[in-house]
Amino acid sequence: MYQFPVVAVAAAVSVVACISAPMQGWSQKQYPSGTATTQAQSEYVFRSTVRRVPVDVVVLDKSGNPVRGLTKNDFVVEEDRKPQSVLSFEFFDGATPAFVPPKIPPLPSNTFVNLPTAPERGPLYILYYDMVNTEEVEQMMFRAELLKFVDNAAPGTRIALFVNARGLHLIQGFTTDHALLREAILRKGSPPSVPDVFIDGEVYGRNDVGAALSDLNFIAEYLAGLPERKNLIWLSTYFPIPVGPAYARANWGGGVDSLDLSELESDGIKHTYAALMRSRIALYPVSLSGVVGGGDPFGNHTDMGIVAEATGGHAFYSDNHPGTLIDKVINHGASYYTLTYSPQNTKFDGSERHIQVTLADKNKDYVLTYRTLYYAVSDDEVEESHTKQVTQQRFLAAKKADTLYATVEHGAPMMHDLLFVAHMATTGRPRLASAEEMKQLEDSPAYFRTRRKSQSPKPLTPVNLQQYVINYDVIDPQLRTLAVTQKSSELEFAAAAYNSDGVLLNSILNKGAITSEQRPDGKVQNRFQAVQQLEVPPGAAYIRVVVRNPQNDRTGALEVKLPLKQETQTAAAHIEMKGESN
Repeated sequence: MYQFPVVAVAAAVSVVACISAPMQGWSQKQYPSGTATTQAQSEYVFRSTVRRVPVDVVVLDKSGNPVRGLTKNDFVVEEDRKPQSVLSFEFFDGATPAFVPPKIPPLPSNTFVNLPTAPERGPLYILYYDMVNTEEVEQMMFRAELLKFVDNAAPGTRIALFVNARGLHLIQGFTTDHALLREAILRKGSPPSVPDVFIDGEVYGRNDVGAALSDLNFIAEYLAGLPERKNLIWLSTYFPIPVGPAYARANWGGGVDSLDLSELESDGIKHTYAALMRSRIALYPVSLSGVVGGGDPFGNHTDMGIVAEATGGHAFYSDNHPGTLIDKVINHGASYYTLTYSPQNTKFDGSERHIQVTLADKNKDYVLTYRTLYYAVSDDEVEESHTKQVTQQRFLAAKKADTLYATVEHGAPMMHDLLFVAHMATTGRPRLASAEEMKQLEDSPAYFRTRRKSQSPKPLTPVNLQQYVINYDVIDPQLRTLAVTQKSSELEFAAAAYNSDGVLLNSILNKGAITSEQRPDGKVQNRFQAVQQLEVPPGAAYIRVVVRNPQNDRTGALEVKLPLKQETQTAAAHIEMKGESN
């Protein structure tokens, strides 16, 4: 672990540092192969010692409406036809806001609060527009449909957008501000942007099983560590992703033997589905072709329904109005029950496991959608799959050990378990980095260089650094209680700068102690202030800041798009807020 400066003051914290050893991150242009890391500090994860399998179950009535009011005893769970004991049970109702933000006064310029503008609803939704595997004529038709969906999306729906065109790019991170999503779709220029028409699908791997698996695996690893269910909406003409030899053989018959998948592709299938499982992703393929595919399960017309079923999602076939199909996906996956069990088969040898969920009352005429398949991949196999990708391996290892790494990623959702206000400002003019500062920057993905042991690489060419000062006001009554009852407590402040394509440029993590000392008037301080400095290299487009209480993992996070607005004063601007975080 890196060591960071700590400065404690009475009932407040002041943490100030220049460049510190950066946290590991990745570029959205990379294509790691292999499976995902485990989620850190979450109940629904695979672990080396205690392994739990999470199963999200969507239950709909004959009219397609979500069924509420079921209990743990209403469900029967089996793995490979053997009954499993349900260890935990929850219901997530998409009709009820997951978070309702308190009202806040107008904020001064360059002052930000980690609160959404509307109540958040439902799980996380990821639009994956696969232009490489979409015919050009369908791209032209779909663009207007995509904008129509964004304009009419239900308020509070948290949506992110990935596009596969000349590489996989995160176009817009998770947001409830759908105007930002529209702006990102219409943005022109160098990547990341959404081309009107992408004509190089054959060049970039159309119908390439390995490329499709790699892209899905990358998205799964990106989402690893974020809690709860994610619905991945795959928008495409072709879906070149098989399920797996044994599963495909059972569903499609003997014809699957003639496909003769290579060992590399077979491993890719296993690793990708394991990654989707670990990140609790349900796959929703939405066909943009208007033609229902069938026949060859690994060709241009993959049986979308089987692929979706294996991950707990549902396939939708185009009716020339794909925008309405996305609405159906949002409604289908909004409400669900989550059950977990510890499998009786404790051998995690990469084998294919089959899940069956039924209702104890066989007379209920309900439709259940859930993950029917997972691969029991061992932790060692996860690590081995990234042996040649040093940056990715280090990042996944850090993400596995600490939830902070998932929340500080570019485009991750806003978090508000712990509320804070942050004011950002630049100080002085850009200055040339020192040799020591450039040495510290070498570990950032933007500057990382693979080296052989026999090499003596030359130092990186110095770049100009712009200093940003971040002033925090932290609002968390629970933290005050901890400070009083435990005599001391600690907060973590993380800041990271990214370029327009999501590549980490530099980051810093500071820790500060909060004491239980009282103010002169005898009252306990009701807000906790911190000052942090981040040296930002050229090309920065975003700064993400995270505040966390490591004692209970309560976390707040927000992201700011650069450049900042012009200000007459660069001093920190603070506001008073009332209310508590949910």
